[in-house]
Amino acid sequence: MKDQGWVVFSYRRDFMICFWGQLSFSRQPLVPFGYELFIREGSADNWHVPTDFNRFSAQQIIDLLVKTAPNISKTTRNLSINADVKQFVNPYFYRAFARVGQLLPSVNLAIELTEHPAKNPVTDDELVTAARNYNRSGIHIIMDDVGSGDNQVSRVRLLNPYVQEYKFAIQNFRGKKNFDEILEDLAFWRKEACDHRKLLTIEGIESADDIAALDAYQVDMLQGYFLNQPVYLPTRSEQVG
Repeated sequence: MKDQGWVVFSYRRDFMICFWGQLSFSRQPLVPFGYELFIREGSADNWHVPTDFNRFSAQQIIDLLVKTAPNISKTTRNLSINADVKQFVNPYFYRAFARVGQLLPSVNLAIELTEHPAKNPVTDDELVTAARNYNRSGIHIIMDDVGSGDNQVSRVRLLNPYVQEYKFAIQNFRGKKNFDEILEDLAFWRKEACDHRKLLTIEGIESADDIAALDAYQVDMLQGYFLNQPVYLPTRSEQVG
């Protein structure tokens, strides 16, 4: 099976956690830019979305990243990992991720701060301290799903000095708003991105019509099932079957 020019083989999958990856694409030209990595757990072919991402330690995630990154195409070295807010502000996380540059010098790593509300809210000071420390370690920060969940304007603007990219997920609004209303929200975030000099990615591209309708907004990158579906990413210790 081929996936946008890379061959995906069948591997022996006996790890408790693994990464699946979905490509994002630059808009013009429409070429692969990088992988967003998703943690999955399970065994054999029964991988599923974890019920609690906070169960995984920073060291587990880094170890998996170090095992997985060498198998990703050398032309696609931009990788991002999702972090819930409690992970994001955890000092053990940003200290562990600070070592990625030494362990994987050819990889450009970003942390995607998800919109998921925390059971115990974190303070603005915790968020800013964490964001500053990620930046000091050379790790970019992406505000995931802006306009959704807890990633509203106030949080985004609070972290703007440390953020390099916004992601706007149109799939979060389908069925709740008509497409024109979604485009109004996108126009707002496009202006925010331009005003604050941030990259902007649209997630949730499902058709060629989506791409045509969004073309006028001149976003930087696109992501969605129409362009590329998540695929299992093997680790370097696995053998081709």
